[in-house]
Amino acid sequence: MCVEIIPRHLFFYGTLVAGNPNLVAAAIHAALEPLGPARTGGVLYAIPDPAGWFPALVAGVGEVKGALYRAGAGFDTELLARMDAYEDFEPADRAGSLYRRESITVRTDDGAVIEAAAYLWNRAFPPGAERVHGGHFATWLAETGHPVFEATRSA
Repeated sequence: MCVEIIPRHLFFYGTLVAGNPNLVAAAIHAALEPLGPARTGGVLYAIPDPAGWFPALVAGVGEVKGALYRAGAGFDTELLARMDAYEDFEPADRAGSLYRRESITVRTDDGAVIEAAAYLWNRAFPPGAERVHGGHFATWLAETGHPVFEATRSA
């Protein structure tokens, strides 16, 4: 039996950033400490869905902007499992998951380099996917007028 290790830091770049309209984000942020803006290497895409647009981070040359959080005492395996379910990540079926949770390197605005867990896209892009030039999902949403994905389930 594999014991799940709770990540110490988490990097969010889309719908899990504090303030987004979904029940999972609301639940997990009660157990997280915001550390501020951060960025990582990669390329960001926006994925269309009938419930709105959501982002997809892939490895590559570029910069993706998001927010860094520290897991607090209340962040447990149950909250991690809710996040995984929301991101359609199944630890026992990494290849079949929509995203995969990986440890990545992020840099804060003050220059600190920190290892953090993040969800990386794990599939081919569907029709209509768009590259997010500038690497910041919320800015892209504001510029395009597209609605953010709103989960209809709490995972």
